[in-house]
Amino acid sequence: MTRLLIPAFLALSTLPAAAQDGNGLTFGGEVKLEYVDAISSLWALDGDVALSWRSGGLLGFDASLDSTYLDDGEDFTNIWAALVLSTGVGDFAVAAPRPLVDTLGVMPKFSSSRLVDLETSFLRGPITTLASAQDNGLTPGVTWSQAQGNLTFGAGYHHLNDGNNVDILEGVMRYQAGTTTFFITGEFADTEGTNLTLLQIGAFHDADRFDLGAAFAQLDASDTRHSLRLYGSFDVMSSLTLRGDALLNQDASDLYSLSATYSMDSGMFVEGGGTKVTGGNEIYDIGVGFKF
Repeated sequence: MTRLLIPAFLALSTLPAAAQDGNGLTFGGEVKLEYVDAISSLWALDGDVALSWRSGGLLGFDASLDSTYLDDGEDFTNIWAALVLSTGVGDFAVAAPRPLVDTLGVMPKFSSSRLVDLETSFLRGPITTLASAQDNGLTPGVTWSQAQGNLTFGAGYHHLNDGNNVDILEGVMRYQAGTTTFFITGEFADTEGTNLTLLQIGAFHDADRFDLGAAFAQLDASDTRHSLRLYGSFDVMSSLTLRGDALLNQDASDLYSLSATYSMDSGMFVEGGGTKVTGGNEIYDIGVGFKF
């Protein structure tokens, strides 16, 4: 299904902009093919595409797909689809809505490698999206979100129907102060074994030519672990961006990453970089993608 849906969204992206935005219908996303060289080498196809429609009244819908497919056959795919009810007390998304910790996320992906970002998300979140990738189909649930001035907040419930009987609760709040966004998120997974809680608080500053971000996370499972995410980027020119990432983990290896992205007016981009795991090997990646 993944290999059919991604080309389909790519075909949609070639339509005129008016067709994308007319009648309340919008869509966008990106796809990327990357090569990763670590202990062994592999190829990864990553896609994150979304389709949304708003009637201007009560009804609307959201649909999206995020997937990472590895050449060894591993497939981490989420398919989201929900009916959206826009009311005076906020938007309610019912069926299989995408988690708010994902849609309202503030911090950029970790490193230029989508695979490295995926493998470190257990410590940083969102765990709802990561856990749902183990689900064989749509993950049912409901979300509610509301915006009041510069403040956006919401909550959600998701049930993994993969036989493990996992219920996940999430909450999000973010505040926009000029070019700086402050945020706090929480996720709680009720499982048949050890329950899991992930809390995160941080800020992201988006300036003209540089971005800075920091996020502190606490993961509670069989024990408690803390991590600190640091991020910075600089636009050398309008088409070339350099970035640095650090993930400092309590009682675990730290990760440091440097990368560069070259973007074209057509939406195509090329990016690559290296990630160092303290006490471990280096990870190098290079990839080409298309953003629309």
